[in-house]
Amino acid sequence: MKASVWKGGSYGIRVGRQNVRNHFPKKWSNIEVIIARQVHTFPLTSTFWTTCPEFRGAVIKEWLKSRNLTSWRKGKPHRVTLTPLGGNKFRLRYP
Repeated sequence: MKASVWKGGSYGIRVGRQNVRNHFPKKWSNIEVIIARQVHTFPLTSTFWTTCPEFRGAVIKEWLKSRNLTSWRKGKPHRVTLTPLGGNKFRLRYP
C-alpha cells in the first residue's frame, strides 16, 4: 500500500484512512514493521482509526535521516510503500 512520511513533533508514517479501514483491524494495539531488515514494534493510538492514521517513532526519524528524507516541499511528503506480510506485520520501503 502507498503511504507517506509524516512530521508533527516527531516523524512517522501516515497510512491514510482508507488503508486503515482495509488493513488494520481495530483489535490491534500495535504493529510490527520491518525497516532496513530489522523488526520494530509501533503502538497504535486510539485515534489511529479516526483522526490520526499514522504510526511514529524515533527509528523512523533515523531511517529517514539515513536517506535524506527528513524535509520536503509543503504538501508534498515523500511517498513510501508499506507491504502487508500477514497479521500485524508489514515491511516499510522507500521506492
